[in-house]
Amino acid sequence: MSAAGNQKAVLRAKTSIYIPPLHWITMVLGLVCVISPHSLLAAHINGRPVAQAAEAADTTTYPQFSRVVLLENTSETSANVSIGDLNADGNLDIVLAKGRHWPLVNRVLFGDGHGGFPLAHDLGEASDRSYSGRLVDIDGDGDLDVVISNDRPDPKRVYLNDGNGDFHEWSTFGRPEWSTRNASVAEVNGDGLPDIIVANRGGPNYVCLNRGQGKFDADCIAFADGSATTITAADFGRDGVIDLVVPHRDGGQSYVYLNDGHAGFSDVNRIPFGPPDAAIRMAEAVDLDGDRLLDIVVIDQRRGVAIYFGDSDSTFSPGVSIGDPSITPYALAVGDLDLDGTIDIVVGHIEAASTIYFNDGSGRHFTPVQFGDDQGAAYGFAIADLDEDGRPDIAVARSGAPNVVYFAVPPSRGN
Repeated sequence: MSAAGNQKAVLRAKTSIYIPPLHWITMVLGLVCVISPHSLLAAHINGRPVAQAAEAADTTTYPQFSRVVLLENTSETSANVSIGDLNADGNLDIVLAKGRHWPLVNRVLFGDGHGGFPLAHDLGEASDRSYSGRLVDIDGDGDLDVVISNDRPDPKRVYLNDGNGDFHEWSTFGRPEWSTRNASVAEVNGDGLPDIIVANRGGPNYVCLNRGQGKFDADCIAFADGSATTITAADFGRDGVIDLVVPHRDGGQSYVYLNDGHAGFSDVNRIPFGPPDAAIRMAEAVDLDGDRLLDIVVIDQRRGVAIYFGDSDSTFSPGVSIGDPSITPYALAVGDLDLDGTIDIVVGHIEAASTIYFNDGSGRHFTPVQFGDDQGAAYGFAIADLDEDGRPDIAVARSGAPNVVYFAVPPSRGN
């Protein structure tokens, strides 16, 4: 892919978390949408910050996601979806990470630029218990490769792209016996090469350094003993190096681990956030209130959705809840879905419609808009303009229901 084409793909497939240099990555994690009649306003009830129903929402204000395209006809155990231009034709394509606890073959779907995916093939030959497929130029040749994170006992694999969207297995990272969930990609040791951060259910978690040309090995750096299913890369220290958000999955304390610039993430250089008994499935790092400080959005299996606002002293506020905590959240993404310059929050559920929380820019006042159906579990999201109409669309990886894309249509303004 040319440098210009790669930059175009990054701009069209935008993400709200850390974006590595344009010459080696474009990757998106994404979202979900139906209509609810209330806005949400940050308030306090019994001393606890919450997001509270405030006023009737003007349902003509926000985009609706009413045009639906199924990516497959089968209902399998898919876990994640990623978007990028894989064959250098200028159109965005999709990688589906599939399996989770049950081995399946990951898939590549090629977009036609109009919201269709007429061609598809298997990513590789292996049937794996996959949780994520990150798109990144891992070997520095200008096209997007795929990093696949697999649960035990499967190897964790790196697939190289031949430039035309055909892939072959090139390397592995970490150890097959790890209970790996999601992997993230970021440059953490200052050598300019994309590294892999591995979230392991039950811990510990690891940083696997790129040895050059996309080669990795089992000699990874252990850090953060706590159980995690996702780790988010972002520059919290505002020093130009990437730090790591490690939300605790199984009843422990969550932390932001600050990077010493050489992939050093020690327990003495970490910042706690959230409760001491968190059950967080996923976190995102983004500035929700426009103060140029990163905030953390989480989905906690017991507490629901919460925001921890970053303070100037490098600490975090108590959690501000949004939505109904009695409805268990299952997937999370962030992005500017109504193109107003502020970041919105998307939450998926099990056998229930997903919800977009549209941000008014304050980070404390949201309008919830639901979309999608109540089939299966929304497991992973990606946001990008898949039909080239200038509006971000939402691809959803689901378990127990077909994978799907919800296309944005303009709000109905009435007469």
